[in-house]
Amino acid sequence: MKKEYAVEDLRIGMKIAEPVLDENGTVVVEAGTVLDDESIFSILEQPVFGVMIDVDVPKHAPVKDEHILDDSYLADYKHVYDELGKVFEKAHNKEFDVERIRRFFDEPHLIRLSKGVRAVTQLYNMERSGDYVLHHSVHVAVLAGLMGRWLDFSPERRRRLMIAGLLLDIGKVWIPSPIIQKPGRLTHAEFNIMKRHSQMGYEFLKQGPLSDEDEILNGILQHHERGDGTGYPLGLIADQTAEFAKILAILDIYDAMSADRVYARRRSPFDVFQVISDDILSGRLDTFLGVKFIRNLCHALNGNWVKLNNGEEAKIVYIDESRISSLPVVETEGGDFIDLNTDRSKSIDIMLTYKEQGS
Repeated sequence: MKKEYAVEDLRIGMKIAEPVLDENGTVVVEAGTVLDDESIFSILEQPVFGVMIDVDVPKHAPVKDEHILDDSYLADYKHVYDELGKVFEKAHNKEFDVERIRRFFDEPHLIRLSKGVRAVTQLYNMERSGDYVLHHSVHVAVLAGLMGRWLDFSPERRRRLMIAGLLLDIGKVWIPSPIIQKPGRLTHAEFNIMKRHSQMGYEFLKQGPLSDEDEILNGILQHHERGDGTGYPLGLIADQTAEFAKILAILDIYDAMSADRVYARRRSPFDVFQVISDDILSGRLDTFLGVKFIRNLCHALNGNWVKLNNGEEAKIVYIDESRISSLPVVETEGGDFIDLNTDRSKSIDIMLTYKEQGS
């Protein structure tokens, strides 16, 4: 008998029931292989979410992984975060950091951040100390890299989508800090000022090294447009909105609501999926792109630790991908399995960072 396990749940000693293939269809790990450190690492490097395992091999109770944060991933993240910070700093003075912007197209640090589903685990487990807008921009870029892979974009187009995500909020460098950092609800006048950031970012970048990159520029300009015409700055409807913008709209909403902000506490991914689903049904977000994102990200959430509404910590072990409204099955530290679809007395409060686990 065999069962699919999320790649984050693979353990030494498990036996592969079906061959693991890379994106070109080449066998990476043969069926019958008993997993060791090397074979697990090989699988984690591939764009796969689950692996069929011989269920006769016992599954260990959930144990918090002391090495869940990958040092090389953190180094790449810090590099991109720091480089983006310097681009934003110069932009504040209306200066183009031409070399750094161009390097985003060539250097490996950015693309490595979205190599494989484990990127989602890394993002959720690291702390967001520092500038929220910079962290949000890097997170959207990483999600854009994953989304580009899920949509079968070419490597070049996926890179352009990531750069659009990286620079989507560059216009916020000219929004007054009291508005950016306001802990409460913005007034109508303040929100009108905030809404200018996408137009200002577009106009600034249009004059610099990205002047010929229409796909990137339109993604930045239009990422707050909505399919029903209620978005900004142009009030475009679905058929008038660029594909990059439709993608970035979903990623922007997801990451913003999944993070702690000055005016709101972070929410469970499954709460955010419901918001995205509602926006899909109302015609505000693209149906195909929204469903594609939710289903694929659900896979990536397997293996992550959460805090339940009763204070317990648990690990996500299974999510039914057939319904975008599905809630996960979790396993508590005591080894109890809870299906949150049927036990509605319990729910996921938040995803836990590595430092929060056990605190």
